[in-house]
Amino acid sequence: MALEREILVLQHANSSGLRVLSNQYENWFLVRYSNLEAAGLYLDSKESAIGIMDCSSSVQPDAEIEQWLTCYQGVSWVAILSRKQLLKKEWQLFVATYCYDYHTIPVSEEKLFITIGRAYGMSKLKNKLSLSFQKGEVIGRHESFQKALRQIYRCKSGPVTLSGEAGTGKRLLAERWAKLNGFEFIALDASSIELTNYLSNLGRATSHGSTSDACLCINDVVDLTGSEQTHICNFLLMEVSGCEFVFCCGLSIDEVDESGSITSEFLTLLKKNWIDIPPLRDRGQDKVILAKYYLYKLSREQKKRVLGFSNDAEDAIASYDWPGNVDELIERITTGLFCYEGDYLNAESMGFDNTPLTDKYNNLSLRQAREEAEALVIKRVLELVSGKPGRAAELLCISRASLHRLIARYGIRR
Repeated sequence: MALEREILVLQHANSSGLRVLSNQYENWFLVRYSNLEAAGLYLDSKESAIGIMDCSSSVQPDAEIEQWLTCYQGVSWVAILSRKQLLKKEWQLFVATYCYDYHTIPVSEEKLFITIGRAYGMSKLKNKLSLSFQKGEVIGRHESFQKALRQIYRCKSGPVTLSGEAGTGKRLLAERWAKLNGFEFIALDASSIELTNYLSNLGRATSHGSTSDACLCINDVVDLTGSEQTHICNFLLMEVSGCEFVFCCGLSIDEVDESGSITSEFLTLLKKNWIDIPPLRDRGQDKVILAKYYLYKLSREQKKRVLGFSNDAEDAIASYDWPGNVDELIERITTGLFCYEGDYLNAESMGFDNTPLTDKYNNLSLRQAREEAEALVIKRVLELVSGKPGRAAELLCISRASLHRLIARYGIRR
């Protein structure tokens, strides 16, 4: 007996186009939702996704639904419309932009499920190639990453703090959160002239009541000066609508507490919606899934026909620790595509040795030598400046956040 396959049905309470259908049809099971947030959480948990959108009761395409659909472009949607709707250009554009196919009412069950079967087959094929539905380029099936995603998408207002190592995708996640909530996305570095000017202009705009819907993402938030922290706290106390903050932090909560660079008021603000983004090394098979996704994307951009990774490349990707996280993964794939011309990208072209990776166990490894040298330099600089992190970061030409992360990583005592 064939297993039931699920289909998401997105249907307004007053829609009638699919009411004739039962929730079970031969080997299909219909999962109905009228709430976009609940439907999104359902899709987040699925590898292969197909959906039916009952639009038959709508006068024109809804802007909120269109915005929501842009976050689920990998879903194979089948729209249900009336013939009268299809005569309107706005509905023609809606179907062409967001849908795999469409059917008109009254719906023929037999024809509808033939279309659904084709959509399901296409979805499975994309999933097999690791091109399955995701929110934009936010890809990951590991539970730790899915937990972080659920936390992010459930936040309807800020401030939100995304904590994680460099290269884990904090900025991308912040941008997707802004887009999902309908905000213009603006990313600025802490203590930059651009941020100082923006905060000043924001204060003036607030006093005149002329703020626009925007999400300000601040990178390396622990580098904010005391006055900037106070400015942001005072602004948020005004509860101005239409302006949200996302803070990106390279430290854990404990490391931020110990850094001494954050005021107590601002620390309370950071902890309001604190979300930890796991490093790539802790995401299991996500390493290979992400690699396949970016191999396909980057090879198309470079107009190269690469079919996949060789066995040694997949083994290298799965066993490597990825200290640079997703950014390093993308860089290695880009390098490999640039210098390799075969059908399958191998480990050597990506900068891995042909022999099995032994970085963790080889005392003569280049990576371990770099880490030991890095730790030694940091220790010497801290001794030179009597343990002052701000001055040490300046001499090392890195941010305070990077310095605190390296101190924690190497277990350096100040």
